[in-house]
Amino acid sequence: MLLAALIFLGVIFLKGYESPFSDEDIISIKNLEEKSRFDQQQKYSYKILDSTFSMINKLTDESLQPFVEDNIMYGINDVANYFENGNNNITDIRKDAYPQIAKFYKMYFTDKKVISSKTENIKNFEKQFEECSIGFKEKKNQLFQRENAYKARTQ
Repeated sequence: MLLAALIFLGVIFLKGYESPFSDEDIISIKNLEEKSRFDQQQKYSYKILDSTFSMINKLTDESLQPFVEDNIMYGINDVANYFENGNNNITDIRKDAYPQIAKFYKMYFTDKKVISSKTENIKNFEKQFEECSIGFKEKKNQLFQRENAYKARTQ
């Protein structure tokens, strides 16, 4: 009897509540649509990602041109802000990877700039060393000639 009363009261009180499982299909469809929108938007981002990476990757150990550096920084900023420039309706968590990709590109670009500056410094030091070596040899020859002239006078 107690069990029947509990079932009866449960039906009466829980009759108006919606089941959390009744909306499962709708939520699944919304998630799939969201992923589809993200995938479509991501297809357009490949060009920016690839062009920015190729610009960074093409850098050599020579000094950077200012316009190349600016183009690379604009590309990095475009990657970082790709899903924040009017595409706020996408809530897929994969969009959070884009600022992280931009940070990687920025680190890679910074490493390339450091390599460029160190290579330039090495070239400058080698040039200074050669100039110093030439000057040292000239001074050595002058001292040798003075010493020979001094020996010739003293004999």
